[in-house]
Amino acid sequence: PFIACIEHGFERIAGLPQPDFFRFITSFYQLKKIAQSWLSSVRSDPGPYGAINRLMIRYFEETYAYWLDVDDPGKWFLKEAEASASPVLDALFEPMSHGFLRRQAEVLRQLQRSFPIDARALLENLVDLTGHNQIVDRYRQMPMALWKSGANITQSNQWKVIFLFHIMHIQGLALIHEETLREINRTLTWLIGNESYRNIMRLIQKTFSILGTRTQIHPQTVLNCVLNMGKGVYKTDQNDLVNFFIESVIELGFQLPMIGGVDNNWQIHVNPAHILNIRTWLELIELHPKRSIRLLSSIIIYLALGGVFIKDTDLFPRDITQFLNSDISGVYNLTKQLMRMFPAFFNEIGAEGHLRDISTHLDEMTRRKDELIHFLRKQSHVESSNRIIDLIEAVIAFWYTKNPFHLKDLVPPAIFEQIQTTGPYIDGVHRVMCHLSERGISDCETLRRTDDAALSRMLSQAVGLDPSDVLRVRYLADFYRLLRNKYYPDMVAIHHYIDTLAGVGFPDVLRLKDILGEPDTCRKAGKLLAFLADLKAIILSKRKFEVREDIYKKRHVTVDIPSMYGRYHEMKFDALGLTFRLESIVNVLLEDLVERFDLSLITKATVNQLYDLLKLFEKALALDGIHSVELERQLDFLFESLQVRGFTFTQYIDVFKGFAQAVKNIIADYFHNVHEENLNRILAVFPIDQLHPRFRSLEEPMDSEKRHHRISEIFFRDRIAFSPGLQQLDRFLTRILNVLFHQSEKLHKEQLRMLLLYDPYKAMATIDSESRIIPGIIHIGNKGVNLVKLKRYGLPIPPGFIITTEVFRCQDIIESYEPARWNFRDQLRRHITKIEKMTGKHFGDPDNPLLFSVRSGSSISQPGMMDTLLNVGMNETIARGLARNTGNDWFAWDNYRRFLQCYGMALGFSRDHFDAIMADCKDRFGKKLKRLFTGEQMCETAMAYKESILSAGFDICEDPFEQLNFTIRSVLQSWESDKAKTYRTIMGISDDWGTAVTVQAMVYGNRSRQSGTGVIFTHNPRWSGENIRLWGDFTIGNQGEDVVSGLVTTLPISIFQQEIESRDTDITLETHFPEIFMALEDFATLLIEKKGWTPQEIEFTFESPTVRDLYILQTRDMAMRERKHVASFQKEYIRKENFLGHGIGVSGGAMAGRIVFSLDEIDRFRTTHPNDPLILIRADTVPDDIREIYATDGLLTARGGLTSHAAVVAHRLDKTCVVGCASMVCSEKNKQCHFNERTLTTGDWISIDGQEGSVFYGQIPIKVS
Repeated sequence: PFIACIEHGFERIAGLPQPDFFRFITSFYQLKKIAQSWLSSVRSDPGPYGAINRLMIRYFEETYAYWLDVDDPGKWFLKEAEASASPVLDALFEPMSHGFLRRQAEVLRQLQRSFPIDARALLENLVDLTGHNQIVDRYRQMPMALWKSGANITQSNQWKVIFLFHIMHIQGLALIHEETLREINRTLTWLIGNESYRNIMRLIQKTFSILGTRTQIHPQTVLNCVLNMGKGVYKTDQNDLVNFFIESVIELGFQLPMIGGVDNNWQIHVNPAHILNIRTWLELIELHPKRSIRLLSSIIIYLALGGVFIKDTDLFPRDITQFLNSDISGVYNLTKQLMRMFPAFFNEIGAEGHLRDISTHLDEMTRRKDELIHFLRKQSHVESSNRIIDLIEAVIAFWYTKNPFHLKDLVPPAIFEQIQTTGPYIDGVHRVMCHLSERGISDCETLRRTDDAALSRMLSQAVGLDPSDVLRVRYLADFYRLLRNKYYPDMVAIHHYIDTLAGVGFPDVLRLKDILGEPDTCRKAGKLLAFLADLKAIILSKRKFEVREDIYKKRHVTVDIPSMYGRYHEMKFDALGLTFRLESIVNVLLEDLVERFDLSLITKATVNQLYDLLKLFEKALALDGIHSVELERQLDFLFESLQVRGFTFTQYIDVFKGFAQAVKNIIADYFHNVHEENLNRILAVFPIDQLHPRFRSLEEPMDSEKRHHRISEIFFRDRIAFSPGLQQLDRFLTRILNVLFHQSEKLHKEQLRMLLLYDPYKAMATIDSESRIIPGIIHIGNKGVNLVKLKRYGLPIPPGFIITTEVFRCQDIIESYEPARWNFRDQLRRHITKIEKMTGKHFGDPDNPLLFSVRSGSSISQPGMMDTLLNVGMNETIARGLARNTGNDWFAWDNYRRFLQCYGMALGFSRDHFDAIMADCKDRFGKKLKRLFTGEQMCETAMAYKESILSAGFDICEDPFEQLNFTIRSVLQSWESDKAKTYRTIMGISDDWGTAVTVQAMVYGNRSRQSGTGVIFTHNPRWSGENIRLWGDFTIGNQGEDVVSGLVTTLPISIFQQEIESRDTDITLETHFPEIFMALEDFATLLIEKKGWTPQEIEFTFESPTVRDLYILQTRDMAMRERKHVASFQKEYIRKENFLGHGIGVSGGAMAGRIVFSLDEIDRFRTTHPNDPLILIRADTVPDDIREIYATDGLLTARGGLTSHAAVVAHRLDKTCVVGCASMVCSEKNKQCHFNERTLTTGDWISIDGQEGSVFYGQIPIKVS
């Protein structure tokens, strides 16, 4: 029964159509051998021979027909090899010649005529004929036979390779094509090393034309052939030949990963030749990297477009090490472009350490019954590759949405069918994920960037979540972070990676940890770049480092898949892996520096900072292998511009246009010119269905041109984005040029010149700076320098900041150019915020207001000549809030009153204007002193001040911030006030200095009768001596400006001063506020004896009698020092009845003179009585009268103290001065002054003693002592 069945099979085969039948002819299982077996198995005659005979007859007929249709090998060879016929060659080709085949065909026909179709004898004769496989064998042997027949070794190899190529073109020889390729490979290697240039090029061309048809059938053999051929070509050291070979390799194409699904054996469907192609091209490039730029570019393009698939078990780190050990210095940038694409910069092969623990814990939580998680775990342990990232992201998406769609191609069909969208393995974790989504963690990226501690805190706040589900989500998130960090290294988990390297002795790891802890962004970036330079030196070193490889192999019983695990370390490999991780940090730092760089306006100071930042970018690019002479030249331009006076704005525009062009050329030279031509060629043949998802359009279908453009755009954008600093630099330069063009359009030439000179970074300086460098006196003034020093000495200085003379110098451009104005205001806000943090108060907050004092501060002291404004930041709402929160209405409204007076005087109101309002209120309230007012009465007084300003047609800034801006402008503008200019003219001071502005948090001497303010001299101003002896004035319940402005009657500092000056009071700072006195004495000792300062005038305020509420407002060198020779009264001429009163002697000695009240009077007397001394009479010791003080010879005031500004000015002008004569009432308006019962008018004579403070009627003769 079997014979009949077999015969039926023979008949079916014999009846097949030609294409199918030809497969049996060329099959490995030869029909001729089957016939021979049939003869030996079936012995009967007659017997079942008809079917097999018919099959064999067709077999031979078609065999001979096929080979007769192919070129006669002998004739073809003689023509191709340009050889002459010879008996030897004839003999070689005879058994496969057309003549031989025709004779065999004739024998076949004779046999058919001689025997019946079912005769055994027919079959016995048929099997003796030459069959297809015998012809194939003759072709197989022919190359070697020809090699042996050559006249010399060169001819032998040429003949051999010619026939090998011929074999590859005959489809019927498919069975021997793979071994023929190997033989071509071996032969070509010899020929390339020994043949002429032109012959080699023809051989290469011929070989690649054959290889191109075999890449899909025998990829391994083809790639091996390419590699060996390449080794021979590179050895020739002929550029044109190497280039031709590289072109041919690229033209041959690339084995894409072609990742498919996962089968039920848990194997990922992937092109096995993909990794082989990568390795082949890498080995070719290693032969001479500099000459292989096009090949480098092409592999980058192919991997970018088609993706890359590398398994842990491929041990690809070995290949990276091998590549890094080649001479890559000339192609370092391209090398890094390529290496960034390999998901292989990890040290742990398979799932080891924490990765294994986390994945196991996750699986064990459901006792391995969650098939999806179990598969995920096993994949990470057994078949781990970068593909697992897609899998775990799909799992996370499934937990978020319950939609398993994205899992379909990532898990075996059997497991996909078991995935349930409801049930114990998904419902709970889905609720957890929904909770996270509501709090902004709604995708894989946000989940990865949220560390476990933050995730745990967030989930601990949730209600109704099962703790085990929460833990599963945390495990999955941790698992995902570990996998991402393994295959796509970035800055996340950098410290863990560093610890890993430390464990294998990687150099300078401790230094790197210190660098990563650096808080300053710019310094951190600089230090990281320096560290990266060290890593680059390791990578480019010619030294080959030891490989530390601990690899173990095993077979997993569950899925019967072999796997391996272990660790791989090698210095260059680790250095490059660390480089990529650190570069991700550097990119973030550079991005941060660029984003935070204030480009609201560009000045020369900005350019200085830009230079430093651009140098960082240049270093980052150089470390990436990008070198630009143009960029270096522009940096030289920029550096030299900073040294050149008069470098113009338009020149800076040209320089930065040059920077932009340099970056454009970098992008062209290192990216577009390198890749564009290759990209266009590759895209022309690239299969669209194999494009990486990143390049597939999610929109409507595109035509090929649009698709080409889109792919190119994404490709180049990605390459540039990965280059550290390049993209940030490009955007940064665009911003710079936009600002430069904007400024040039908005400002005229002179304004541009001024803007260049303006340094916004020097516009403000904090008093509380911890920097070792103190800003110069020219910028922050004498007052500012002293405050900064005092703060560093640990003295109690109210927190504040200084607006420097840079603002004074450039205030026109700041006011007229909006970006400069907003830059100034932004700085102002930042400084306010700092003071808010230091004081715990808030500017503009009625419930806890922060108020400011705003004072002038020139480099050369001009006491009292410029505006001071106190309690800035107040309005009615804030005053009420201050009253409510302090419980002290009088204090709150007194502050507001004082602010309004300062504000009004800044607008041009005189002090007398407000004194008149105060006098009227005292009369109405029946109070001699304002401190006796009730809170309501003080409020009414403040409102009267306000109404007087408003009724004069002025607005009052109610917004605290605008108030502060106004007061700063007022102080700056007060430099040009009449009294300030007069003082500078008198004192011979230049008008060009300008003033700084000191802004400090208010401290309040008017808080209560237990608070106060004053000024001390560290030394007695009346006689010389080096011993510290506190002297000066203070007052209770007032603010500092009251004392220095000479508006109040003051009290002495010490008991000794009280006695010397015969003060009519028993109150001194020493007796009534001993803690304050002793603290000030300690401060004076610190400054004079320990710090070596000259004698000082120190202004202070205390808010309570305790030292913790004492503040130093300012200090300056003492102006009042004893003179050696002074005049005194001749005692015999002093009459008791002429005694008018006693004040405080400030300067000068005894003098007699006529009293005057105005400049007109002074001018008149200087004309009518030019030799008569004149004494100015004033109620207050205010500096507003600088012209009058200068024009007279003496000054007498009813109020004020030794330390008032006017007293200091009088001393500096060498005038005789007595202040604070309490028995005198001055009526400046009526040109009168009253001393008890005596009234004096203009021109009356009085005598005053600037030493001991006495005042007498009439002229008393004087003597010099």
